[in-house]
Amino acid sequence: MSGAEASQNSDRRLPSRMFAQVDSAAALGESQRQMLEAILPRHAFTLMMPMGADAGGLRPLHQPFRITIHHDGLPTPWTNPNERATAVYLERIRQFHVQPPPEGRGWADIGYHFAVDVAGRVWQLRSLEWQGAHVKGANEGNIGIVALGNFDLTAPSAQQLSSLELFTDLLCCGYHIGWNNVYMHGELAANATSCPGTYLADCLRQLRARRLADTANA
Repeated sequence: MSGAEASQNSDRRLPSRMFAQVDSAAALGESQRQMLEAILPRHAFTLMMPMGADAGGLRPLHQPFRITIHHDGLPTPWTNPNERATAVYLERIRQFHVQPPPEGRGWADIGYHFAVDVAGRVWQLRSLEWQGAHVKGANEGNIGIVALGNFDLTAPSAQQLSSLELFTDLLCCGYHIGWNNVYMHGELAANATSCPGTYLADCLRQLRARRLADTANA
């Protein structure tokens, strides 16, 4: 089996693997089930396998117990809703992450597990088999989601916010993670960062407060 075929097979296992974490498929709402099936697989943006995966360059994720939300934060905010253009953009991010320093990060793969784009699509990036590389010193058990854009400069789209909320709820349901364990990058980072950007951070604080209040009143 080729590397590309292995990647595609792993992608196709994603929905069933996530459903397996839920006590019953009925625990998911219809909109969550639809989102789960609509996740764009890794091969929609790259056929490249992680660098050094066979040589121990990746650590197993094991059971996730927290989620961290990021923005990509590039100087020119990504605002293009086109699916093909977004795939090219994600591949550029992946290439930067795997490129050796000083040109890149020198990681085994793209650092995040999922992306939510301007149009609200959800993309699988790094496999959930492996720890991410998105919060230095806090990647253990941590699912990384990147919202595409620079939200210090622009606000996220309504579609992006709606999908980010629904998808985070889906992950929380699938892996039994409470919203008290849903973080913004700046809350866990060892070094000061505005990530996921002022505009998105404000929205996420409000969302988290609502979800925690809902839990307290349940």
